[in-house]
Amino acid sequence: MPTVLVVEGFRFFFFSNEGFEPPHIHVEKGDGHAKWWLGESPELAYSEGFTPSQLRRLRELVAEHGDSFARAWMNTFIVREPRAQAVDFGADTLVVHLEDGRSISAPLEWFPRLRDASEAERRQWRLIGRGVGIHWEAIDEDLSVRGLLEGAAAVKSRRAS
Repeated sequence: MPTVLVVEGFRFFFFSNEGFEPPHIHVEKGDGHAKWWLGESPELAYSEGFTPSQLRRLRELVAEHGDSFARAWMNTFIVREPRAQAVDFGADTLVVHLEDGRSISAPLEWFPRLRDASEAERRQWRLIGRGVGIHWEAIDEDLSVRGLLEGAAAVKSRRAS
């Protein structure tokens, strides 16, 4: 993703694949990297390699340029709700295929009704709201695509730490 601003050696930018997160800006300088949530008062999401004085200066810069960062965010990311288009099952997993080409896998343990359902019951699903969710009538189960994505991201985050 193109650089949004370079000032005092700090480079402010977005990663191309983060359009499903709230508006934020990344900044780097040397070995330092930080992520700031944009809004009325900038909030530090995380930081590594910056000194406390650099972080204070970054907060000032993000506050000063926050409106232009937010405009750049809105012009860069067309925030679109992730939508399912198909559902498969592995031996112990649920796999949801999204319109944008991604697939989400989750253990059936997370969903006791699906885990305990017969293969025939699992195959009888339908999309809710053009794919924002999935419904299984026979077992009265409903899953949201956003919830699946957030659950998968939380597990990935726990594994990384």
